[in-house]
Amino acid sequence: MPLNIPPTRPLLGLAAGAALTTACLAYTNGSTNPNHPLLTSPTRGPGDSSPVTGGTLGACAWGSDGSACLGENGTIANQNGGHTILWKMVQVAPWALGCALLLWCAYRYCTKEESDVRKEEGKPSSAKASTADKSVGAPPTAATIDKICPVREKAREQGLVLYDGEWYSVGKFVPHHPGGDEVLRQYLGSDISFVARVMHRKDVMKHRKPVRAASEEEKRALSSRREEVVHEMLEDYRVNCATEQKSSSPAESKRGKSFNLEAFEKDAHEMYRRFVERGYFRPTLFWLFHKTALVLFFLSLSIACMKVLPSADSGDATPLSYILPGVFLGLFWHQSGYMMHDAEHHNLIGNERINDILGWMYGTVFLGVNGAWWREEHREHHALTNTFDDDGFKDPQMREDVWIQHKKLIPFYGEEVIHFLCNFQHILFLPIIFVAGRVGIVVDSTLTERKFRPWTILGNALHILLHYLILSQTSFPLRVYAMASIQQAILSLQLLGNHYTKQWNPVHAATEGHFFAWQIMCCQDFACSKWTRWYYGGLNFHYSHHIFPTLPREYFHVTTPQIQRLCEKHGLPFEEVGFVDCVSGMVSNFNEVRKDFAKHGTGSLALMYS
Repeated sequence: MPLNIPPTRPLLGLAAGAALTTACLAYTNGSTNPNHPLLTSPTRGPGDSSPVTGGTLGACAWGSDGSACLGENGTIANQNGGHTILWKMVQVAPWALGCALLLWCAYRYCTKEESDVRKEEGKPSSAKASTADKSVGAPPTAATIDKICPVREKAREQGLVLYDGEWYSVGKFVPHHPGGDEVLRQYLGSDISFVARVMHRKDVMKHRKPVRAASEEEKRALSSRREEVVHEMLEDYRVNCATEQKSSSPAESKRGKSFNLEAFEKDAHEMYRRFVERGYFRPTLFWLFHKTALVLFFLSLSIACMKVLPSADSGDATPLSYILPGVFLGLFWHQSGYMMHDAEHHNLIGNERINDILGWMYGTVFLGVNGAWWREEHREHHALTNTFDDDGFKDPQMREDVWIQHKKLIPFYGEEVIHFLCNFQHILFLPIIFVAGRVGIVVDSTLTERKFRPWTILGNALHILLHYLILSQTSFPLRVYAMASIQQAILSLQLLGNHYTKQWNPVHAATEGHFFAWQIMCCQDFACSKWTRWYYGGLNFHYSHHIFPTLPREYFHVTTPQIQRLCEKHGLPFEEVGFVDCVSGMVSNFNEVRKDFAKHGTGSLALMYS
């Protein structure tokens, strides 16, 4: 059964908070209208220019054009002579109430999380977890990551994949694969029993007939190759840790030498089956309502700050007049990006078509990033994380022309003029992210879409119209947009930091290994308080997301401790770092890689350093 996270009262509170924070937009828009209920009285009305006495600001009159009444010092006052600050407090009240409701619901949700984890840890499994024999499974001494498996190569040529011990023919289906033809092509000849389950919500092989059963010799050959690849990845990870001095403990240095593939696969499949039984792969409407309320809350809060804080015309403007609206607009983009992410993974609601529409709304319209473009690239990113071949990158979302994140990628840089910037990547990385990151991804997602879609053009037009209406509420539109772009850059750093310092593998070897172990070694989690998880969108639990891409974010806090225990049991790494340490690690890594690029780069644009 799924976790009973959403109690009724927090759900109603979220609905009320969302209603208040959006309805007050119309409320505030009427605040400068002389016919507004709070600006009229039974004895006075629009056009009455007689003075008002008794107020601390002196005389107040309606202008002939119906504008708001002015006090002696030129500030807005109501007919009773009230101070401007009192009127602004009235304007802010709905946001304050909505904020209080949302914070209360967040408190209930966060305190509920701890009991969910304790409850989950106490649940017995319906089947006994397999125990790994630590004395067997030592890594082969002659294993190399570039070794070719004859069984796989033969099956690849025939367009076959292995699923639950049987060969299926999918060669003709490759061009029609919804996740991209490149993804399925790279997995030809491999055992996809685990990866096919975690990447799809349905049993994709249910309506296909197997060609034949795999022989015991074929199974042994593929299993042996999987074990070799995992051990090679673990060795590579351990060497990198020693080089970067991430860990010098004896436990870290011995990690991977006791790995047993057969026992690990049993536990991994058991974990997946247990998650399915408990309903973790079924999204709930509470998550959709909760996060949508948060998106609208930050949008309304941004507009409220634009209206309440002093404008440039008032002469009292301060940097807060554009910093606060910009930060809240950036948080609106930030949370919209997470919702686009969920929708394009089809993790918001059961219907795929509705998910695509929600992804278009949150991504193309709200965030300004083409949701369909992101979906196509992100599917390949999950299936081919941190991989390359002789022709270049296979993970499209991890490639950039202006920096190199791993020494294995140096051969692909040096011939194009823009690659000259890689010599200074440790200096340029953060400025590029903060200054050009927002504009870069918006333009890239529009111009590099693989298939023309009229909905994309409509979404872009609505995005421009929406932000024209938003920014027209402030006298600092460019500054607000710039501050929002800086805020969004933190999201970019988070998503890049989950992978940039991790290892890269040849795609043919990675797809021959075990998907679970591969994802563990090319991801990392962010350490943060339960009270700041909303800011990271739950994607601080990146292991859960990459091992189980169809798992909704609302369950990551429950599944991550179980993944960590499984990794500790089988000697796999489990890395959790703070955000600041992650950013510092990326910059240090860029510095080391650019030195290798200067010394060993094959292109003509690498500078030589002593």
